[in-house]
Amino acid sequence: MPSSGYLIDGAGIKRLREDHEMLQKRVMQLEQRTPTHAGSSIRLTQEFAKVTKTIAPRDISTSALETILGSGKAELYKISMSATSDVVSFEKIMVDKTQKNPDGDAVEVDVYNSSLVPVAIDAYIHITRDFRSGFWMVDQVQTAVAQASAYGITARVGSTAGFGQAEVWYIDEGILSRTYSELKVYNMSATAITAGSFITIKRCSLDEDWIVDAEDCG
Repeated sequence: MPSSGYLIDGAGIKRLREDHEMLQKRVMQLEQRTPTHAGSSIRLTQEFAKVTKTIAPRDISTSALETILGSGKAELYKISMSATSDVVSFEKIMVDKTQKNPDGDAVEVDVYNSSLVPVAIDAYIHITRDFRSGFWMVDQVQTAVAQASAYGITARVGSTAGFGQAEVWYIDEGILSRTYSELKVYNMSATAITAGSFITIKRCSLDEDWIVDAEDCG
């Protein structure tokens, strides 16, 4: 007895697949803007990503009252293991694949930064979703390369740490590049750091203060 249902030809199946991938992208875009309340559904809370637009540091200017987060953009990647070996690799998540666009579109999300240090383009990072707002946050930066300002960084005197301003730099294929972002750093050494010296800095785990870790002594 012939079926009374509808038959879907090859073109119809192809269209369904395209609609599915388009819907998948729309859902992912909506998830990054809308918080999900407990019990309503399950969604991803951590992602592996690559920065596509520099993620600026938190604004600590007087007018911002230290409450304005830095922002940037990143593309999402997926991590998987080969079916034929133990090799683990990662690749960009692509959606909306069509006949005209067989490669599809990357999933790019807005990322926010509470750190005083920016995150440069092309950096691979882990991002975590804030529970209340639903926004993606970059994990706290713990170390950075910097350059002492024109006034240098004073030496420690007894139990009083030396201090000064330093501009954060990043390494791009072995070349040091400026971020034009400055922050206050503290010096635990009894020797002052001269203006223009390159240093490494690290974030104190007990607070947000940044400490000189090593100095260019050349």
